[in-house]
Amino acid sequence: MLKNTFHHRLLLQWSIYAGVLLFLIWLSVQIHILLPIFLSDPTKVTYIIGFIFVCSTIHCGFRSYYLSQQLNAIIEIHQSKISWRDNDSLPAEFLCTVIKSLQGQTIITRDKGVPESDKTLITEIFTEEAHAQHEFGWFMTSLLVKLGLLGTVIGFVMMLEPLSGLESFALEDIQGVLTKMTAGMSLALNTTLLGLIGSMLLSFQYLLLDRGADELVARTVNYMETELIPSMHQQIT
Repeated sequence: MLKNTFHHRLLLQWSIYAGVLLFLIWLSVQIHILLPIFLSDPTKVTYIIGFIFVCSTIHCGFRSYYLSQQLNAIIEIHQSKISWRDNDSLPAEFLCTVIKSLQGQTIITRDKGVPESDKTLITEIFTEEAHAQHEFGWFMTSLLVKLGLLGTVIGFVMMLEPLSGLESFALEDIQGVLTKMTAGMSLALNTTLLGLIGSMLLSFQYLLLDRGADELVARTVNYMETELIPSMHQQIT
């Protein structure tokens, strides 16, 4: 039994999450934690990580709005507030496809009912449509980790490079080498940290989207099984 929900729940959840995220970013800027990480990066890997994270977060916002609209549609269809025949939402298109498929079948009888293979195939297609673009988002999530590891490798290379140019063990030379090694180590740690944190924060957003898409499929299939197909079955028999 599906629980009752409210309109635009998914969008509200993402909005709360984005608001908290913006506050944490603002706070990290105010206490001088975030900006030094970007300013001390000569390779600009941290800028790429930040750009991907911001763009993916905006994409999550648009997807949460879209899925919220689709959830609103199936809820209103189930409550008989709107007719799925006159609606252009994704669940309405799925129900229209089901009807067209079943109307073309001659084996919908009192004994056999509706072929399970047809319902399964149509449901799988609908599930793919509901989860559209999420695979790209998960790729971006893993890309943040890989970019963090790339920054780690570059940082270690920068850290070890000054040792090859060390000509003497004079105090001035050693101090210069240590300064360059510190910069390389800082880059390695900062990019790794930024990539991991960005990946975790982005993963949670796409997890919300996947849960919303799963709920959309569940509510639509539930309506098909409990309302649409029984009413069609009654008309045939």
